[in-house]
Amino acid sequence: MTIQTIPAPVVRQTWIDPFAGGTEIRALHGFRLAHTENPEEGFAVQILGRPSGTSVLVSSEIAELEGVRQSTSEAELRAALTAAGVEMNGADHLFFLPDARKQEVRAAHDASHVRRLTADDEGLFEAFVASAPEADVDEAWVELDQWVVFGAFDGDLLVAAGSALPFREDSLLADIGVLTLPSHRGQGHARAIVLALSRHALAEGYEPQYRCQLDNTSSVILAERSGFLSIGTWDVPLPSEDDDEDED
Repeated sequence: MTIQTIPAPVVRQTWIDPFAGGTEIRALHGFRLAHTENPEEGFAVQILGRPSGTSVLVSSEIAELEGVRQSTSEAELRAALTAAGVEMNGADHLFFLPDARKQEVRAAHDASHVRRLTADDEGLFEAFVASAPEADVDEAWVELDQWVVFGAFDGDLLVAAGSALPFREDSLLADIGVLTLPSHRGQGHARAIVLALSRHALAEGYEPQYRCQLDNTSSVILAERSGFLSIGTWDVPLPSEDDDEDED
């Protein structure tokens, strides 16, 4: 569910203001296309969907692809990108906590079965990851050495874990990911972790950010039940093989 709300300053600086910049190519009927000389690495195309319309930033190289400059809608742009061999990742929801909900999160306490994980929990965490489906582990991207990690327990068994880390270098957005064992889903563990991570992030001066694919129904429900609202959607190209090699 996308609800128009007033974003926090750091959210506006990251997700709204940049999409009003660049050299404008086209702006009509709720569709704005602009190119930037200095795109973020790996983000030669960024498509931001908001209640007010769609804003697109492209690199100069992408702008010169056949059909891109002539696009008058998101559908036409995506068709031009596909024809040029640019494969998009698929849009993410951009979820954030409204001010009233942030106050409630700050005032509450972590659930009794949730605590912060440290290097001393390496054995527990490795056993937890080994018990989770590989695809879920890859999608959640929760690792013990990330900025902050919380776990939920059923007795002595670690059944869910989540992490937060700065969205980008020097960013004050804390990107949240969470992973729950299939046998313990639907019991509130993921929500308890998301709230604990959000509480920690807020205390450290960060804005909690929750992203998930549009068709990830369980994650959308988790975000909404945790009090998050979607300010829009964001899509970028899939990482190239060169990007993967650079990370290695």
